[in-house]
Amino acid sequence: MNVRCGAALTFVTVVLLPVPARVCAQSAVPSHIAAAHVFLTAWGHEQWDELQGVAADAVTVRFEDRVFSLEPASRKSEIRVVFPFRGLSTARAGAEVKGVAVAELGGQVGGKETRGPATLTLREEGGRFRIIGVSFGAAR
Repeated sequence: MNVRCGAALTFVTVVLLPVPARVCAQSAVPSHIAAAHVFLTAWGHEQWDELQGVAADAVTVRFEDRVFSLEPASRKSEIRVVFPFRGLSTARAGAEVKGVAVAELGGQVGGKETRGPATLTLREEGGRFRIIGVSFGAAR
């Protein structure tokens, strides 16, 4: 009987206890990083309703020497995000969050694809962050 209880206790300890630790680690993501992740994922999958929740009405997108507009409400984008993206980190001016640097992000206009660093510019509104600009090739 003790062997069964010991085996069951070991199983619970090994399998079930790490779950809350993983959940806590995921919920500790800063809100500006979470907004950037949602923005990039929704834009890449053209999930316009979800994109409206984290983006300004018009987002300025700088791609090489050209400037485009991303308009989630009208479901319009001349430029696409190409997956995967990686390396989200905070861009600050002093103690204030100004943006999110992306170590690698792909963008495509027409048939031309570029991959490299990028920066998402943020604005805080009522405690929530909104993306107002994207600059390809401009990670800080």
